[in-house]
Amino acid sequence: MRKSLNIFALAVVLTLGQACGSKSEKNNEESVANEKEATNDDAAVNRAEKRAKLQKDIEEWEAKRNVALEELAKSTPTYKDEKGNIIYNRAEVEPVFGDGRNSLSKYLNENLIYPEEAKKNGLEGTVFVDFIVAANGSVREAVVSDATSSEVDQQFRNEAIRVVNAMPNWTPGLQHEKPVDVKFSLPITFQFN
Repeated sequence: MRKSLNIFALAVVLTLGQACGSKSEKNNEESVANEKEATNDDAAVNRAEKRAKLQKDIEEWEAKRNVALEELAKSTPTYKDEKGNIIYNRAEVEPVFGDGRNSLSKYLNENLIYPEEAKKNGLEGTVFVDFIVAANGSVREAVVSDATSSEVDQQFRNEAIRVVNAMPNWTPGLQHEKPVDVKFSLPITFQFN
């Protein structure tokens, strides 16, 4: 009888131990899940704050660049490139890509490739590409003239140049109703979706 009682007691202890162990494991799993959720929430808040700052920086940079370009166009309406071609800083009618801004956004969304290394490092940013839209609508002399932050790395610059150089022809700018070469500045933003 005593042996049966010992076996019964041992069985009860083991059952209680397993029950407590399951709760402990369940509590641990819940705790880990809660920590992961909190970390994900913190990361999402951090990304949202970073995105808002990036958007603000882009808007400030664009505003400054637009003012500078307007001043340049007023003080120096044209210049000659290295081949002696006359380039307009601003034309009476500016060049247009496709049907306008939506076409340009669509082209960039479909053709811009996010650099892998930048993606791995979580980098985002904007580069400003200056180029000439020639009188025949082709794009030439693309260069990155500015970037919104020091985080913007060379991969963004290279990809922005690649995608601009691959653009199909634009509708050229007009001066006195004639197609002319016009300098154009385009901000290209690399952002995670």
